[in-house]
Amino acid sequence: MKKTFIFICLAVLIIFAQQPVFAANHSHSEYSIAIGSYELYGRLVVPSGVGNPPVAILIHGSGQGNYNSAFGGMALFYDIAHGLAEHGIASIRFNKRYRQHPPLSLEATIFTETIYDVHYAIDFALDHGGFGEIFLVGFSQGGIVAPHIAYSRSEVEGIVSLAGSPRGFFDIVSSQSDHLRYRAAELGTPIPSFVQPEWLLRQVMSVDAAAMPFTYDTFNNIAATLGFPIPFMHSLYSLSTPAIIGYVQIPFLILQGEEDLQIIAAYDYAAWQDLLGHRDNATFILYPGLNHFFAPHVDALGFNQTRARANVDVQVIDDMADWMNEIARRNLAIFHINRIMNNPMLRPESTIN
Repeated sequence: MKKTFIFICLAVLIIFAQQPVFAANHSHSEYSIAIGSYELYGRLVVPSGVGNPPVAILIHGSGQGNYNSAFGGMALFYDIAHGLAEHGIASIRFNKRYRQHPPLSLEATIFTETIYDVHYAIDFALDHGGFGEIFLVGFSQGGIVAPHIAYSRSEVEGIVSLAGSPRGFFDIVSSQSDHLRYRAAELGTPIPSFVQPEWLLRQVMSVDAAAMPFTYDTFNNIAATLGFPIPFMHSLYSLSTPAIIGYVQIPFLILQGEEDLQIIAAYDYAAWQDLLGHRDNATFILYPGLNHFFAPHVDALGFNQTRARANVDVQVIDDMADWMNEIARRNLAIFHINRIMNNPMLRPESTIN
C-alpha cells in the first residue's frame, strides 16, 4: 500500500504538471496605484477569472522612465504588462522616483533611484494579497539590480533578466563603446559624437587593478562625463553580481536580443552563461534579429531603434509567461503533495500509523 501511496503522489504531480493552470487570452482589469513613500504613480494589471495569479514587478532600465517605460515609438512595460495578462499573470509597473519628483538629486544612488522603490512594490504585492508567486522582471539596468533585490527578499520566486548583465557598469559602458566603434568602422560610418567622451572611461578602465578602489576625483570625472551624480556612480560600482549570486538560488530566465547594441550578447549574455550555466534552474534564450528593446532591429548602429513605432516581440512575452506559469504549476503540484503528506485523512489508510 505504501507503493500505492507513492504512485498517488506521483500521479498528482503528473496531472498538475500536464494540465495548464492558466488558459491564454484572459481579459483583465487595470487599476491606478501608488508605490512607496513617494507615492509613485503606477498601474496594477490583474487577469480576470484567475485565482491567486503570479505577479511580475517590472524594473526600469537607466534613465527616468514613466510607468510604461515609454520612449520614442515604444512602450516596453505597457506591452509586457498586457501581454502577460493574456497568459493569466498580473503585473505592477510604476514611475521611477526622479521621473515623478525631479530633478535627479545630487545625492541620488542606485538604491534611491531604483532599488528601494522595487522593495516598496514587493511590499505592495504582499499587502494587496491575492497573488501567487512574485517575479522580478528587470530590463537593462533593472536586470542588473534584480539579483541584488532578490538577495534580501525571500518572497521573490524568480528573476527575468531582459537585456541585463552580471558585469560591472564600467565594463558594460566600455564594451558598448568598443562595439559601436567596431560596427561604425565595419560600415564606414563616422563615429557618433556621443561616443567620443568614452575616452575618459577608457582611461579609467586602463588603470592598474592595484590602484583600485577609484578615487573621489576619478568618480568625479566619470560622473561629469556621463552626467550622473557622484554617489550614483559609487553605488553602481559597489554592485557585484558574482559576489552575491551564490546566495540567490531561485530560478533565472535570461533573455537577450542578438542585435542588442547596448548590452552585447558576446559579453553580457555570455557572462550570464558563465555565471549560471551550471544551474538546472537557469534558462537562456537568445533572439535573432531583436534589438535592446526586444523589437526588430532596424538600424545598423542602433541609433534610431526607438524612433520607429514598434512593439515587444510576442515570442518574448510568451516565453516569459510560459516560464512563470511553469513555476506556478510546479509550486501548485508541490503544495498538493505536501497537503496529502501532512493530512492523514487524505492518505491511504494503511499508511496511517
